[in-house]
Amino acid sequence: MKNTLSTVTIAKLLGVAVASISKWIDSGQLKAGRTPGGHRRVAREDLIAFLRRQKLPVPPELDPPPVRVLVVDDEESVTAWLVEEIAAAHPDFEVLQANDGYSAGQIVALSRPDAVILDLRMPGMDGFEVCRKIKSSQETKEISVLAITAHHSAEARRRILEAGASAYFNKPLDIEALLAAVDAALAEVL
Repeated sequence: MKNTLSTVTIAKLLGVAVASISKWIDSGQLKAGRTPGGHRRVAREDLIAFLRRQKLPVPPELDPPPVRVLVVDDEESVTAWLVEEIAAAHPDFEVLQANDGYSAGQIVALSRPDAVILDLRMPGMDGFEVCRKIKSSQETKEISVLAITAHHSAEARRRILEAGASAYFNKPLDIEALLAAVDAALAEVL
């Protein structure tokens, strides 16, 4: 959806008359600008803020879903720690977790995270296979994958980057570097 909306578009979204939108703008309740042709335009953020102030529901088309990050590691303590660190750095993110490749695949299919922090060595489906599946699907190929491993090698790095991961980190993790990589991977979303 566009970042600015016309009064007609807003009226359709909210199920009200265009005159009501004009009244809200004229009274200063709803912030708006004008195009060079004189047409009113309202920033999406300003409309959302207005609706929330008025305790009115925000249509789903206006309020995008939260940024989602999936953390996948078979060591539950590592998963819990990473979830805590990401949530502390980005309280507005929805941070999901999985402890095996199969569960990760289910979460990716259902929740469509924006980024996946993925351990390479897990029982069953390893991180290499999870990354290949994410990157080979038309619906999920845009998800950023950041690989982590305690068993680092040049071969593992080469394989995961070839599978489509955008970054590779050795354990013990440098959390600041990992968080910076998450921010860089999500630059378009943020």
